Amino acid sequence: MKKYFLLVTLLLNVFLIAQMASSAKKMPIYFGCETNTENKALVACMNANLNHDIQTQVSYFSNIADYLQVQNAKSKLRFTISKEGKFGDLYAEGQNPIFNSVAMSSLILLQDKMDKANLTIQPGKDENDNPVDVIMSLPLRYESENKENDFDKFPAYERVLFTVKTDEETIEIRIDKVFNLKTYGNNGDRQYYLGKFSNLFELASVDPYAEAFESGFKSGLIDVTTGLIDGKEYHIELKNFFENDPNAEVLIIVYREENGSWAEYYEYKTKKEFNQSKFAKLTYR
Repeated sequence: MKKYFLLVTLLLNVFLIAQMASSAKKMPIYFGCETNTENKALVACMNANLNHDIQTQVSYFSNIADYLQVQNAKSKLRFTISKEGKFGDLYAEGQNPIFNSVAMSSLILLQDKMDKANLTIQPGKDENDNPVDVIMSLPLRYESENKENDFDKFPAYERVLFTVKTDEETIEIRIDKVFNLKTYGNNGDRQYYLGKFSNLFELASVDPYAEAFESGFKSGLIDVTTGLIDGKEYHIELKNFFENDPNAEVLIIVYREENGSWAEYYEYKTKKEFNQSKFAKLTYR
């Protein structure tokens, strides 16, 4: 049975703050701001145009916001517009590591789009008209139209987001009720705590997570967990979680083991539907 998809509305407020290096005398010129000459006008124009582009990129994440339960969050995105006219030195500071990941992704996706179009920002200049790096920050605020937070009703403090398997162990990436990302290993004999990460990019920068995430990008599928219900074994996967296309629905797919092989058993298009199913308890920890 197919369910209807519930689109989560993103409301994103952006205000650009330029933290110019002491040697910078002229601000970078963002796309569409070429007719401006004064720094104040360049910042205002960049704020308006970058705001629009950031919202376009963040909209790619509207499909996963429901599953990750990001409803209200703030983050300060810090970055550099380099002397080569590219975004770099990205860092996001905020209490919610998932939204920090979304904030960083917005510029990564935007830079990827620029690279594919062979476009660069006109860099800042010093008093001798030489290109210089300019440090900037971008406070972001997120609100979801869907205010239901049924995580508070779960009979567990943590949920499994992903599972990564190596030759030596099975590793669960979990999120708790205050959005901490934690990893736990299991070698078959015992479970043990591995570490905590501030955002998904930090997690994806080290193996074995990096390899698993890369595989998820290529296949469109990533493992969540496997478990028994009423004596039958079920496997849960996320589909299109890493897809940067707003038209690609993020699906929660349940497979059932039948005669030694896995067969698709059910497909959920919203977290709420999945949470109301008997399979949700497989993700509780």
